[in-house]
Amino acid sequence: MRNSKMKGFTLIELIVVIAIIGVLAAILVPSMIGYVGDSKLSTANANAKLVYSNSATYASKCEVAGYPMTSMSVGAASLKTATATGSAATPSATPTSSDLTVALQNLMGSNSDAAGVCSVNIAATGMPTNSKWAKTASDLYVGTYPEPATEKAAAAIS
Repeated sequence: MRNSKMKGFTLIELIVVIAIIGVLAAILVPSMIGYVGDSKLSTANANAKLVYSNSATYASKCEVAGYPMTSMSVGAASLKTATATGSAATPSATPTSSDLTVALQNLMGSNSDAAGVCSVNIAATGMPTNSKWAKTASDLYVGTYPEPATEKAAAAIS
């Protein structure tokens, strides 16, 4: 004899709930991936602005010390290094792109979240004109400043 007062869900009810969860997941997962990409790009743009600001800080220090910077470019310089010692705090008589790289390594903290790969262009006036930042040399989320990037780059930082 069957007990008619059994408690629980029927198989059809469970299948309907699983189907609803599957449909919701199919809708939400792609939009969440888009949010992750937007977050990475926003972080890259903020760090590119930090590279720009720190380059301007170093250029100002050089000018105040009587050694103005000239037109130069630092391309795809790694900010992750164990040798950054603070030696760039005192500008040299003829600031070079490697001096600027060491200054950026020190100012941005070589072991911080802002440490990555950057490029910056210095105008003939001695001040930065633009900067780029990426987490790694092959990362396609390249932030730019003063024109912030709005989408993932087609190529890695150069």
